[in-house]
Amino acid sequence: MTAKKTKHIGIECCRILAMLMICNLHVLGMGGILEKVDSQKDLYYIFANFLEAFSHSAVNIYILISGYVGLYSQFSYKKMFSFWVQIIFYTISITFVFAIFSKSSVNLSDWFSALTPISHGQYWYMSCYFGLVLIAPFLNQAVLILKKEQLLPIVSGAFIYFSVIPTVFKQDILGLWGGYSVLWMILLYTLGAIIRKSNYESRFQIRNVSGFILFLTSLTFILCWLGFEQWRSYISPTVTLQGIAIFLLFLNIKNLPLTFKKLVLLVSPLTLGVYLFHVHPLIFRRIIPTIHTLVEEQEFYMFVIIILVMTLILFFSGAIIEYFRNKLMAYILTLIKSFKNLKQT
Repeated sequence: MTAKKTKHIGIECCRILAMLMICNLHVLGMGGILEKVDSQKDLYYIFANFLEAFSHSAVNIYILISGYVGLYSQFSYKKMFSFWVQIIFYTISITFVFAIFSKSSVNLSDWFSALTPISHGQYWYMSCYFGLVLIAPFLNQAVLILKKEQLLPIVSGAFIYFSVIPTVFKQDILGLWGGYSVLWMILLYTLGAIIRKSNYESRFQIRNVSGFILFLTSLTFILCWLGFEQWRSYISPTVTLQGIAIFLLFLNIKNLPLTFKKLVLLVSPLTLGVYLFHVHPLIFRRIIPTIHTLVEEQEFYMFVIIILVMTLILFFSGAIIEYFRNKLMAYILTLIKSFKNLKQT
């Protein structure tokens, strides 16, 4: 069975939202804002931590998307190589820019990591994702073979065993590493594939799902406020269910006005570049940690605006760079084809 190549506009919208949420997480967390407001327990604290509680399901959503769109896809070495080239472009080019313009030195270790980003874990998500891609064909086959009535008990059991139990008992004996692992990716990828096969999104009303998302976000926020920090991890039941609910909500978006649809289809393929740009270690560890200085001594409304604007700056900076990288790669491929044609004549 083959799937149509037409893109699901709801999924593309969800992809953009998920990356905006990731940028927001990094502004709040790595940017030092959460640490800055942690002792205040005032309106600043509530806003920053509630926003973080909402954004925490972003990575889970991204993996669910991979499972949903990947169910009927074929393994491709060409696609794997394309991912690797994309990663190498960012690791080398950003390291090169820092080596020229940054006052902080770029040492030999930085260059070695830039040249071997997967094996050195420059991007934890991509390192795990490469492992997931190798296993994905077997996961797809398993989901396609099993009957629908067999899938729900598997999903329910996995949720209890891999999400509820480790979170409630604060134990990681299963090696999930709080969701920073190939195993957690495998579980969510499989769930995304099951959702596609079973057409679960058609069984939920948008109003009910929206209310459920708000409830889960509030519950995560309250539990963390009470000191149960494990509930903010990727494997937390509230975070996991919230990610699933957001994903199901966007699956119900079937169409958009033409202009907005074109914009979504332009931006959504750029989202991986947004991640690779701003999570490059030299940006992630040297630039983003200074964001908290922008909100010092600010009124609440400016505090909110700065957080949202910095999230958008991270997103669109990466998107613009990825757009021109795509243009550059297309130009290089055109030159290569022209050279090959010239040799054949």
